[in-house]
Amino acid sequence: MEPELPADLDLGWWAMSAEGWEGLAEHALQAFGAWSDASRLVRRRLLEVWLEELGPVREVLAQEMTRETGKPITLARGEVGRAEATLKATIEAVASFGAESVPYDLMAGADGCRATLCRFPLGPVLAITPFNFPVNLAMHKLAPALGVGCSVIWKPCPQAPRTSQLLWESFEVARSRVAAPGHLLQLADSDPEKAEALARDARIAAVSFTGSERVGRHLEQVLAGKRLLLELGGNGAVVVDEDVDAAAVAAHLAPAAVAGAGQSCSKAQRIYVHQGLWEAFVPAFVNAVKALPVGDPMDPATVVGPLIDETTAIRMDANLDRAAAAGSEILLRGVRQGALLPPAILTGVAESDPLQREEAFAPVTVLTRVGTFEEGLDRAAATRFGLRASAYSRDQRRLRLAESKLRAGGVLLNLPPTFRLDAAPFGGVRASGNVFEGPRWAMEGFTEGRLIVEGPAL
Repeated sequence: MEPELPADLDLGWWAMSAEGWEGLAEHALQAFGAWSDASRLVRRRLLEVWLEELGPVREVLAQEMTRETGKPITLARGEVGRAEATLKATIEAVASFGAESVPYDLMAGADGCRATLCRFPLGPVLAITPFNFPVNLAMHKLAPALGVGCSVIWKPCPQAPRTSQLLWESFEVARSRVAAPGHLLQLADSDPEKAEALARDARIAAVSFTGSERVGRHLEQVLAGKRLLLELGGNGAVVVDEDVDAAAVAAHLAPAAVAGAGQSCSKAQRIYVHQGLWEAFVPAFVNAVKALPVGDPMDPATVVGPLIDETTAIRMDANLDRAAAAGSEILLRGVRQGALLPPAILTGVAESDPLQREEAFAPVTVLTRVGTFEEGLDRAAATRFGLRASAYSRDQRRLRLAESKLRAGGVLLNLPPTFRLDAAPFGGVRASGNVFEGPRWAMEGFTEGRLIVEGPAL
């Protein structure tokens, strides 16, 4: 039986007036004043109660996510489960984060001194989150910021308003249960001009943004001097050596390339295959992708659902036409139906082509034959992005080479680039961002360090 949404679900906040926006920063500053003084015990208790409140709305969140974004329901349920895991990891991190002893007593000239490196919350945080993981990527910002003592203004994606409201309402219930300050977590609507004005506000201490490189670079220009935490896009590369099992690696990479319509910043987009494995790998990969169910996102069997909207699907379909006209070979392609774009696999794509150079963010994969594993590493690294990259080999020497040559925030060895544990660090370098998320590392971004040194009494 399909769960019912709360009868009193109010979306009025989504059309918030300009006057409402003007009050957000001041409310956040007032809430920060109270919350930053709360003990770790109190902050951890709030997050524990929020975790309790997520349980009853777990299925409703997943179903709303599927309705609003087209994410297949099985993946949506998995995402909600991951958000709970992220919250649990944050709860654990709160217990140990905030103070680190510095061994002054081992340093010459510091007799009788003791020192502690302490971390203090920055202030109100503006968190901006995307549509592709509207619950878990929000949790990766909201929970760590709240856990260290910051207040948060959350600007969620405009594509999933009901999903966002449900997540926020679960927090509000938790907040009221523990009598935490009002306005501790506020929702903001999706108007980009208002969001930019809020980001510029001197009362906002930090802006945490996950989204496109274009918007991230714009924020860098307009927010010079402010703490800006960026998790941007990628065009994930995979290098496949000649000594691996072609079918096994193909099975690994197929969902990493197209699951959720490929709308993941860490998806396998560019796959460089050693010429010695090419003839075995290509049909194995095509067949593995073809075996993944495509269609109705409410069907639990579906792996590839629609893109976020029809406009995006039309644009990507046109990119496939353009690539084919430029001489690329289409190994797999289906007929677009509205926003549903079936997986496409190409080869013979020039390195200068946007499908190689930019982030596809769609179920499109480019296969490229290379003469050596080392050539594959060089071509994989020849990008301005640096979020995730993978290498498959049975040769330990070559895997160590991959570690040094693949310039990415995450290098996965014998694993797909989408492999992620939410308690672990995740982030990019160069055009892919400037920070690691994951609860323990996100907490560092929302705090500032102070070395507290105490000498003997005089």
